[in-house]
Amino acid sequence: MKNEFKKEIIENYLTANKISKNKFCKLCGISFCTLEKIMNNKNYRIVALFKIARMLKIQVYQMFRED
Repeated sequence: MKNEFKKEIIENYLTANKISKNKFCKLCGISFCTLEKIMNNKNYRIVALFKIARMLKIQVYQMFRED
């Protein structure tokens, strides 16, 4: 069983608030490179997910879909 990151959450937030990925990264306190790793399901540090979840006001588990 593999948990996959729901990148639609971030994409929807960006379009709803009309901000760029760079500005989103600055608001979260993560690097652009880290965001790209998360969006492409590459290796990244878990702390970045907590920073994004705090900014989006959601729980970390809501950012994943179960297959």
